[in-house]
Amino acid sequence: MNNSAKVHRLTQLAILVAIIFLLSFTPLGYLAIGPIAATTVQMPVIIGAILMGPAAGAILGFFFGLSAIIKVLTTGADQFAVLALTHSPAAYLTVCFGARILMGFLTGLLAGVLKKIPAMNGKGSFISYGITGFIGSGLNTVFYLGMLWALCAEVISSFYGVDLAGVGALVTGTAYAAGIPEAFVSCIVVCAVCKAVEKSSLLIRHQPA
Repeated sequence: MNNSAKVHRLTQLAILVAIIFLLSFTPLGYLAIGPIAATTVQMPVIIGAILMGPAAGAILGFFFGLSAIIKVLTTGADQFAVLALTHSPAAYLTVCFGARILMGFLTGLLAGVLKKIPAMNGKGSFISYGITGFIGSGLNTVFYLGMLWALCAEVISSFYGVDLAGVGALVTGTAYAAGIPEAFVSCIVVCAVCKAVEKSSLLIRHQPA
């Protein structure tokens, strides 16, 4: 049983890692909401953190960061990311990996806390999933943009043509404009996926041997 559980866990992780890379390298990773492009790549990390805990969330966060770095190195499509990586590789690597690993880990902790609340289990689990999806996405936005502001302010200033004093306002405005739509989309998608996984798990458990 123990080996079976480990295989099942590794299989889930592998599937979610594959989805992370699929979203990162296809248009599926960005959902247009009016003029705003809301990223969806954080969602597999959040789902894994809910289903498997904070350690899995941190591992998936690492692969989220890795996919972002590989995309910068292979496509160069994000000119700001290319400039940030060139200007200070250590700083940008810290942003990409640190923000995503921390987000995955804390999202897993949050999911664990909510699972201990009776009202958030059973029929009420969709509330827990929705809250975790929303907050997890918000953490991704806050950690990523916050670390960029702290470690790459000069790059932001140079790329967007604002003085250093105005970087904070630019980052905050971006967080509200992109982060809020992303959080709502994540809330809905994470809730739907986790609820579906929960129902399928219950069906498997109740099948006759």
